[in-house]
Amino acid sequence: MNIEVALTIYVVFMVFSLIMSYIFGSKMIKKTGLFGPITIISSILTLLLGVFAIVGWFLYSWRVNEFMFFGGLVLGIVMLVISEAILIIMLFIRRKSMLNTYNSYIHPNN
Repeated sequence: MNIEVALTIYVVFMVFSLIMSYIFGSKMIKKTGLFGPITIISSILTLLLGVFAIVGWFLYSWRVNEFMFFGGLVLGIVMLVISEAILIIMLFIRRKSMLNTYNSYIHPNN
């Protein structure tokens, strides 16, 4: 496999994990009304998917080049930290609207 293709798949998977964690978190907060536990679960989901991507990168890049190995490690860690921060910030920004949606389902007459 070409290095550019592998790097593209790596980055896309990290972005995909952020998107899926946000969708899961927002849907579950709207459904249950539990902000704290769902935010933690979404963060753990992003962390696990990011670790899976980093392990996949390790398995691929170790045979190719050690500079690619360490460069991918740094890229993965930076993307993982940034995606965790983005996820938590987005959930906190949208918290009020998600909880209002939950309250409108629970108390439709208000």
